[in-house]
Amino acid sequence: MDERAVFDPVLMQGMSERTVSARQVEADGGLSVAEITRMIEAFGLPAPDPDQPAFSQEEAEVFLRLKELEDVFPPDVAVQVGRVYGRLLARIAQTELQIFRVYVVPRLRAAGRDPARTLTATRDAFEALLPLADPLIKGVHRRWLEHELAQEAALTAESDGELPGAVDVSFLFCDLKDFTAFADSHGDTAAVAAIEQFAETVTNERGPDFRFMKALGDGFMLAYGEPCAAVRAGARIIRAMQLPRTPHVHASAHHGVAILREGDYFGASVNLAARLLNAADRDELIATTSVVQPCDKEFDWEPIGQRRVRGVAELIDVYRLFIGERLEDIEA
Repeated sequence: MDERAVFDPVLMQGMSERTVSARQVEADGGLSVAEITRMIEAFGLPAPDPDQPAFSQEEAEVFLRLKELEDVFPPDVAVQVGRVYGRLLARIAQTELQIFRVYVVPRLRAAGRDPARTLTATRDAFEALLPLADPLIKGVHRRWLEHELAQEAALTAESDGELPGAVDVSFLFCDLKDFTAFADSHGDTAAVAAIEQFAETVTNERGPDFRFMKALGDGFMLAYGEPCAAVRAGARIIRAMQLPRTPHVHASAHHGVAILREGDYFGASVNLAARLLNAADRDELIATTSVVQPCDKEFDWEPIGQRRVRGVAELIDVYRLFIGERLEDIEA
C-alpha cells in the first residue's frame, strides 16, 4: 500500500476547507493580492495563484481584518510577524512529525500488524493527533503574549531615541563545555541524552523573569530585564548540570543595549555576550562590569583580568562568579 495514499484522506480534509482565493479577499475589501502574496512568502510557503482557492473562510477573515487595521498594523509590519510565524511553525511541524515517526510508528509496528495494517493504524493515529495542534498552539501563543505583555509593563528600559526597538537587556549564554569531545567518546545516544538533559535543565532553572530563550545547537541564549536575574539563572543551570557522566556547563553574561526585531535580539551587546563564552571554563560563569556592579552585593566575584573580544575595540574587564556554598541558597 502506498504511504502517501494512506495519508491523503488526512491531508485532503484541510485542503477541502480552502475555498477562498486571494483575488476574492481583495474584492471583498481585504488585503490586496500583492500584500497577501508577500505574507504567504514571509511564512516560507509558496504563494498561490491569485484565483486559486487557497484559504479557508477563517483565514480569509484575517486578511479582511488586517486591511481594517492597517493604520495601526500596516502590511509591512504584518510581513515581519509572518517571517517569525513561518520559521517557528515550520520547526514545530518538522519536530512533531519527527517525534511521531520516532516514537509512535515503532510502537504500532511492534504490535505485530502486517505492513498494510500498520500504515492504516499510523494514519488513524496521525488523524486523531492532528486536530489537537491548532487549539494547543493557539493557547500557548495566547499565554506567551500574556507573559510578554506583563513583562513589557514592568520593563523600565527605554529606547535611546534613535534606534527603534533598542532596549536595555541582560544576556546569558550557556552551553555544554567540550560537547564535541563528549559526543566522540560516548557516542550519539549519550550525546542526544545530554542535550535533552540540558534543555530540560535550562527550562526548569531559567526562572520566571526571562524575556526570551533561543536554542543554539548545544547551547542557549536567554535574555532578562536586569542583570541579577540572568546571573541567578546561570548559577542554577551550572549547579543543576553538575552530574556524573554528563558534560558540564559554562556561561557568560553581559548587560547592554540591543535591538529587538522579529522576536530576537541583535547588536553589539549580543555579540559580546556570546563571544565572551569562550573565556569561561567548565562550571564557570563569567561576566562583564555591566553585570557585576549591580549584582556585587548579591554575589561574590573574582576579577580574572581583561580579555580581547572580537569586534570590540577596547579590552573587556571580566569577572568569574564564585561557585561555592552560597549557590545552594539561590532561588528562582
